[in-house]
Amino acid sequence: MESNIIFLIVGMAGLWFGSGIVVDNGQKIATSLHISSRIIGLTIASIGSSLGELVTNIVAGYRRSAGEDTSGIAFGTIIGSNISLITFVLGFCGLFTVYYLERKKKSMKRDWTMLLVAILLVFIFAFDGTINILEGSLLIIVYLFYILILFKQEKVYEKITDGGNNNKDKSKNLFYMVAIIFGIIITIYSANLVIDNGISLAKLFGISSAILGILIGFSTSLPELTISLRAIYQGAHGISIGNIIGGNIVDPLLSLGVGAFISPIIIDKVNLWFDLPFLFFSTLVGLMLFRRGGKLTKSGASVMIGLYAVFLAIKFFVI
Repeated sequence: MESNIIFLIVGMAGLWFGSGIVVDNGQKIATSLHISSRIIGLTIASIGSSLGELVTNIVAGYRRSAGEDTSGIAFGTIIGSNISLITFVLGFCGLFTVYYLERKKKSMKRDWTMLLVAILLVFIFAFDGTINILEGSLLIIVYLFYILILFKQEKVYEKITDGGNNNKDKSKNLFYMVAIIFGIIITIYSANLVIDNGISLAKLFGISSAILGILIGFSTSLPELTISLRAIYQGAHGISIGNIIGGNIVDPLLSLGVGAFISPIIIDKVNLWFDLPFLFFSTLVGLMLFRRGGKLTKSGASVMIGLYAVFLAIKFFVI
């Protein structure tokens, strides 16, 4: 038990340390290239913090191709993580700051529209009970198209060119990028330490399987939560909100798409008719709360946390 406690503390320290590296160097890249820190959150930070879901779907895909039934793990990981991100993580972070709508209305429409489109596409593809290889490919293409539009509208290519003309700048930015990757690895590894040892302690104290299930499901969004909280602490609100929104775009399009491309995913009816609609509804609520007054207030953040509590209650006591 002593070792579990020690590793739990080490994991929590690692979460704060690793997320700090990500935020610090993300801000430095944004400043160096004269791009919005929110772009860093939507791309580098969100993809990095979603590596757990991406790797899970890759491994699950290869195991399905070998005859194992891993569809529930693959799909459940994605949907569970997305619901946790858009409800609990967004709400919890919103208690510590006020998230304002993006200054550019075009950016707000683009990113929140993509959130809803991603969910609808997954629902349409999953309607027949399977997401096949072709549909997985289309999900990946849609994600790449979104990144292309994002970079074009934010003029990322031009800013990178203007902000990295000399070798000194290029070397610094390369170092910052490597540091971000290193920080993300530390964050993900630390998240696993916290969850693994937290579950071990819970078992030692006789915690119910339902609570253990909540811990396991929550673990998938712990890297995003930590990075977003650290970004708030350091005043990098763009990275914080971008990381949350970006994670909910990466997971259903890229992570799920790659998994389905490797091997078709069989969709459970509960996932199709409850989890996906709940995710869509929660995303709509989040958007409406943002649009009302142009910001997410603490009362709005509490509503999002309440939605997560409702989701857990239905999953464990009704379904």
